[in-house]
Amino acid sequence: MSDSIASKLYGLYPQKQQGLYMQRVKIPGGRINWSQWRLIAELQERFACGTPIHLTTRQDIELHNLPAEGAIEVKQSLSDAGLDLFGAGGDNLRNITVCPGCEFCHDGFDVFELSKIVSEKLRCHPAIMDLPRKFKISFSGCPASCTKPYLNDIGFIAHSENSFEVITAGSLGPVPVLGIRAYEKLPSSDILPLCFAAIDMFAEYGDRENRRKARFRHVRQKLGDEAFLMELDKRFKSAKENTSWPQINITKNDSQLKFIHRLHFPDGNISTQDALALAQLCEPAGIEARITFDHGIELYGEESLELPGDFKKFKDTLVIIACPGAKTCSHGLIDCQSASANIRAAFTGNQFGRMKINISGCPNNCAHSSCAAIGLVGLKRDKKDCVQLYTGGGDGKNQNLAQKGEIETVANIASLITSIKI
Repeated sequence: MSDSIASKLYGLYPQKQQGLYMQRVKIPGGRINWSQWRLIAELQERFACGTPIHLTTRQDIELHNLPAEGAIEVKQSLSDAGLDLFGAGGDNLRNITVCPGCEFCHDGFDVFELSKIVSEKLRCHPAIMDLPRKFKISFSGCPASCTKPYLNDIGFIAHSENSFEVITAGSLGPVPVLGIRAYEKLPSSDILPLCFAAIDMFAEYGDRENRRKARFRHVRQKLGDEAFLMELDKRFKSAKENTSWPQINITKNDSQLKFIHRLHFPDGNISTQDALALAQLCEPAGIEARITFDHGIELYGEESLELPGDFKKFKDTLVIIACPGAKTCSHGLIDCQSASANIRAAFTGNQFGRMKINISGCPNNCAHSSCAAIGLVGLKRDKKDCVQLYTGGGDGKNQNLAQKGEIETVANIASLITSIKI
């Protein structure tokens, strides 16, 4: 295994700027304690002063603009704090996503412990270090499907203490294909053998020559939906019969903690000063934080918490989900932050209501633009920075892809957005 591949397996990627790196940190289920949160902010400030920390759409945290000489110390410090880096990148099992507040939601089920068991067991799978491409799993605590199961290689949706709907073989990229239902009522005790069977199948059938056709959904496309589901079910039944699996139970929620605030940070970026101030505000009050899927965090606690004025701006804000784009990514075609700023400048007060906009810097669709209610994908046309408009998507919570609309230059992006009827 080359040093480059090994580094990516632990979430370290070179940026387009020579000598600078991005370190991604897995935050399982978005659950992070304030000591870890504070450490990440302090490391970002120490090694890349002035660069914000970045919250991703997969409940990860990224530290950008790290110099090569500091990357090793950052990696060690994160590991010493109990933060997991293995699988933060590369052709591996990526961070398993979980509803941010599933253990506090009275209408749902606590699936976080289940997700931890699956992650720990799959880490020991013999093929996990040599997959054709990345593999993504999500757990939703109720049918609201907050974790976007139709965008995952396997998405589990809890319907009762012992019944899960299973969606499989979805992903976005330049040619998006959303997942299909594999099981309507899968017992929780069958989740592990199904995951092992899916990994086995992916390792065997995945295309190792063409990375553009190497995801699990490409196996489905190659075999056809019916044959794909039959093969997966055959392997699942064999795994279930030939191995002893632990009994796994989930519970209805009865936590005394309640939802307090949802904060959204523009483009997923929060300054180190604001990050440290948030920890200082919440930790003494016993407030717990959960990273969401739209560049924000949710706060839970027993009592209400008054936000200081500086933080109220993170509540009443236009929600724009944007990948870093050309600012740091070698694949980025447009600067998503500039595009986002153009849109924000066109909206005042609360006229945006509940509107949400997804901006991807290139057709790889990292911001889930092609399944968004309003999505923009970066393009180049006659050497100009442009975006392709998408509208009407189901945000990965159902099988609704967005429909293509107009192409417009980034300079005119605000007028494009304001012309859409919400």
